Amino acid sequence: MYWTSLAAELRAMILEELIQEGNVAHCASVCREWQAAIEQHNFNSLKLTAQDIPMFKIMATRNLSLIRYIWCCIEVRDYDCAECDLDETPNARETNHATFKDGIRTILCALSKLPLNLNMTFDISIYSPSDSQHYFQYIRFEPANALSSRGPLQHARPHESMQTLSAPLQSLTAIDRMFPDIEFEEEDDEGKDDFWTYVPQVPCVTHLLLRRQTRRRWDPIGLSRLVATSQVCKICVMSHGENGGDITNDTQTYVNSELFFKSLVLNTMKRMTIFEDLNETYITANSTGLHATMDAEPVRTTSTKLTRQLAEASLGLQHLSAAFIIDARQFGQVRQPSWIWEQLQTLSITSRDLVPYQGPKVNDLIYSAAQAIKTMPKLQTMELWNGGLGHAAVFRYKSGKPGGGGFAIAWRASWALQFEPRVVAAWESVAGTSRDAGQYLQIDNELLAPAQIRSHGEAVLILELEIEVACSVSIQQIHREHL
Repeated sequence: MYWTSLAAELRAMILEELIQEGNVAHCASVCREWQAAIEQHNFNSLKLTAQDIPMFKIMATRNLSLIRYIWCCIEVRDYDCAECDLDETPNARETNHATFKDGIRTILCALSKLPLNLNMTFDISIYSPSDSQHYFQYIRFEPANALSSRGPLQHARPHESMQTLSAPLQSLTAIDRMFPDIEFEEEDDEGKDDFWTYVPQVPCVTHLLLRRQTRRRWDPIGLSRLVATSQVCKICVMSHGENGGDITNDTQTYVNSELFFKSLVLNTMKRMTIFEDLNETYITANSTGLHATMDAEPVRTTSTKLTRQLAEASLGLQHLSAAFIIDARQFGQVRQPSWIWEQLQTLSITSRDLVPYQGPKVNDLIYSAAQAIKTMPKLQTMELWNGGLGHAAVFRYKSGKPGGGGFAIAWRASWALQFEPRVVAAWESVAGTSRDAGQYLQIDNELLAPAQIRSHGEAVLILELEIEVACSVSIQQIHREHL
């Protein structure tokens, strides 16, 4: 029997099963159909370091056109047990800055030569291999498309007397070492060294992914310049509010963040996902009571100015998810009468009001959301949610057809909530339903089964959110770190 005598559907099933076995590059020589399928699989995702660039440049054009995801890995210098609990030295900091600047520039220059229409995801990870060998052995470095079924964490050389999560709390110095700033511009004798002058446009990149495994903190101004080098229409950022203390006291950080959001107003961005991560273990280590600016909050205090800038930047978006960096209540308060989200289809925002024993506040928030949604004519799904140690809740709205067909609101949480009559009436108005005409808004209220909720990452998994709030691998990493 000849291969070509098989039905196309059967051939596709056989090839798919073969590829799932892995390590099938040697089978590409069987025939052109096998070669095309295997190359499409092998070159769809690449891990790329600065050292790989020479080989990357000589790849066949047909293979380059198959790339849809690049995991850019930039490794900074190692450190040993004698250094892990000490501040990074000026020389080490300078070396690391030079490493990631040269690495990003080299990789972006190589990507600038690729075809324009690749619709590529560019995933950047900056880390030291030593990060997971000392106090933070649970840290894992893996691509965004890693399978959730992968085995247990594999650690390198164990740190002396610090081998498990039950080890003593990390010191503030050890935590700070994990969260230095990523800076692209530095003062020199002749003024500022503009890193971006030597970075070309990279039109093949349409999706920028900055995940939590890069513990180092992105400068918002540098981030806006990075976005400007490409045709990014989707961005997913996980920032860290867990290290050096109450970030709300850092005025310059907020000024730069506001400038970042402002720079997106005239951008081609269509989807923005921002998740500010938090680790309560780090907060405990930071909460010394000795220095107010070093004491982190268990729940972040959001900024009205930052919320306004993000809200304005989102006016042209189709999809927005903002977790823990702003609050849904403030998002409604900063809304201007002239603002209309003409293209917005999905909206996900956290709110610190969504906690147990706050029924009136929760009803107020949901009622206000019904008013705000009238400025979002194309909205299909809204999720207002919150989660943390011991609690999880989501309010979900799903659009339908005018007249009430398919419109639904739902409450899903670890604690019960009764919708007030005014809340139900407000959402019936949104749906255009009329009880007098026998039309009803679908209302679901689900109390989650009792479960131990150990983190905001576990809350995301338990709530089964329909809107993506972060890269799934990052959520799994948060969950594992709190087991």
